[in-house]
Amino acid sequence: MPTFKFWAVVGLLALPGCTESFNPTRAVSTQIELPDGMIIAGANGWCVDPSVSRAGGDTAVIVLGSCAAIGQDALGPRPSVPGVVTVSVEREQLDAPTPLELESFFVSDTGRAALARDGQAGSVDILETRAGEDRFIMQTEDRSALPGASPMTWRGLFDLDGRFVSVSLYGLSDQLIEPEDGLATVEAQVDQLIAINTP
Repeated sequence: MPTFKFWAVVGLLALPGCTESFNPTRAVSTQIELPDGMIIAGANGWCVDPSVSRAGGDTAVIVLGSCAAIGQDALGPRPSVPGVVTVSVEREQLDAPTPLELESFFVSDTGRAALARDGQAGSVDILETRAGEDRFIMQTEDRSALPGASPMTWRGLFDLDGRFVSVSLYGLSDQLIEPEDGLATVEAQVDQLIAINTP
């Protein structure tokens, strides 16, 4: 299986672009084009935070937050759940693993260690997995999560035009996201990426 790269981005929850303090309105964008032409677009209410996103390199990492917060506009659109969505895209052409292969990997000790902030398999519980035809989605609990960050994370992993894509939803410890809402948010973001990149 290919090397799985997961980025410790939970700390981004505390960055200014993801807070609810409102200053004069600034322009925001719901999408960004990567150098290879792939479009990363936020689902309803999510906008690109350019201050913490990285479109280049071997792996692009695009951070999406509330359009209202990023644009510092109290009347701007916002998603139905609090938190941050990250989209990482492997730039190399890989034979992406199937959803069933992903499920087998992440329930293993090696897979759970890859998901843990402290790198320890015992820190992570896999709460739910869904292996569909074109995607693998899971909800996890990481007891080593940073202070202020919710231990609950939702991830969707899938192949898009030969590139391995990961969508992750991170929440706040004091604004819990219901499991079904987290799942729906990741599903909507995966659907959005597939739709906007389909000719």
